[in-house]
Amino acid sequence: MTQKHQQSLIAFLTVAGLWAVPASAAGERDVVSSVDIFRSIGIAASVAGILLLILIQYVYRKRLPHGTYHRLLLVGVFLLPLAATWSTTATVMEGSKSVQACRSCHVMHPFVNDMTNATSPTLAARHYRNNWIAKDQCYACHVTYGATGTLAGKRDGFRHWLHYVTNTYPDPIQYVGSYANSNCLSCHQGTGKWERVKSHQTLVGELSTDRIACITCHGPPHPLPHERTVAMATRDTSPGMAGGPHGQ
Repeated sequence: MTQKHQQSLIAFLTVAGLWAVPASAAGERDVVSSVDIFRSIGIAASVAGILLLILIQYVYRKRLPHGTYHRLLLVGVFLLPLAATWSTTATVMEGSKSVQACRSCHVMHPFVNDMTNATSPTLAARHYRNNWIAKDQCYACHVTYGATGTLAGKRDGFRHWLHYVTNTYPDPIQYVGSYANSNCLSCHQGTGKWERVKSHQTLVGELSTDRIACITCHGPPHPLPHERTVAMATRDTSPGMAGGPHGQ
């Protein structure tokens, strides 16, 4: 295979990969999210891998030197699928941080509906209403479920998923476990408003070791079990649910 043919093949695969990038990643929104980027990489890698295998096996097979054929085969069979697998995993991990991902399970509707309720007094609703967390509001406070979260968080997440797919959860659902104050303190501790509260300084040891929960004084983060039937019946109509009360 001549150098000209090799350059043509590379150019063709590059154009094909770029063509596969979804239009939504570039044109439909002003800001391209990380999910769009990961998804685009996966689609481009998949399309390029398929085309590369077709070309080297059925079009250029007899023209390629033995070594070049095996190197391209390695790219098409191993490297590009590896890139597609990585991007797919990253897409799922990033996408699962969104509020829509949490709301995709119907048992979570009361929690998301309450959070986006402009008159709710719960901690989640107050954080959302005041835009204290710009995006991924659920994940920001439940980060222990994430890739860098604790083993206990992953255990709880798996248990929740197992109950959901086997339909063995109570309705309304009950939280089993404890919520670490570090999820609150990581944002609030050290701020001027937090430091000005004398009880925070007095109880800093108890708060840092979870002997006293933040919600003991600051109220429930979500509606209580007996309130969730009403919350579920109220459909969310607030704008910008994906990113925050202001659509961020």
